[in-house]
Amino acid sequence: MTSNRTVRAQFRGASIAALSLLTAGLLSGCQLLPDTKISPWAVAHHDEKVAFHKDAGDELLNLDATAGFATLNEFQAVGFHHVESPSWRVHLEYESSVSGEGFVSKFSSNKSGFSFDQSHQAGSNETYYLLGDELKNRASNGKSWVSVPVGDLNRMQDPPRACKLFAVAFSCNLIEAWNITREQHKSVPVKLAQSETGERHFTTAVSLSALDEAGLTIRADETEGFDAQTADETLVPFHIWVDANGIVTKMEVNGVAVGANGEEMALQIGFELTSTSASSELKPVDPAQIPQQDLYRITTPDQLETFVEKLGS
Repeated sequence: MTSNRTVRAQFRGASIAALSLLTAGLLSGCQLLPDTKISPWAVAHHDEKVAFHKDAGDELLNLDATAGFATLNEFQAVGFHHVESPSWRVHLEYESSVSGEGFVSKFSSNKSGFSFDQSHQAGSNETYYLLGDELKNRASNGKSWVSVPVGDLNRMQDPPRACKLFAVAFSCNLIEAWNITREQHKSVPVKLAQSETGERHFTTAVSLSALDEAGLTIRADETEGFDAQTADETLVPFHIWVDANGIVTKMEVNGVAVGANGEEMALQIGFELTSTSASSELKPVDPAQIPQQDLYRITTPDQLETFVEKLGS
């Protein structure tokens, strides 16, 4: 007989895959948020991407972003993903508020009925979704609320689990993209600036293909001028800010990539820690307040995968 612990582990694994599926689905080519002006700092695909700073690469390689988040009992963060090209545009953002093991994440869309909230109350064995009208008709048989049997993340004891928070996932995926870029190019230049008060600013680069591979989709199938070879070779500036306590406060890919046909793609993808206190407005829902007749219960990993696929369809 399968133990409750094994079932929970299966759901945790499914939830990680689900986030990747959800991100890919949401980046399927439709514009999800209002137009956002992108102010790129540099043009990629050139020889002098960034100056090399001795030992900065090793220092960045040893940076553990999630360990810093684990020291914070409360925080707020946003993850953002903006891509614009003549043939493709996508704008989306996530907002997360965390207090201990409780959290709320919000996805907002200017498409009516497609927004949703994710909510977990500390100590509960369930995580809840509140769906917009269009999503509930697609994903939960018309029910506004969805319950998934996933409990506390235990992010303070196991810091990488913070990557399951939607906003924080952007920082984890960006670090993964940088590591992939290092493997592709053997050596990626890193510049480090440090203030007198101990804050550090890393400047390096990531490839377009690494962003795709890390789950931060930047190309639609129909995007011209960015074939596989161009995507491997094209580097976009990547910036990381770390405070004096070793906590990552912001990461951002921000630049313009130029395709083989001269087509330009502007990117602004990142994560920002916006507060070290939880939001007074984003609070986990009390399960007792959820109307049972308007609740769709997910009880298997297969159900979870189907649910997330429909969220992103």
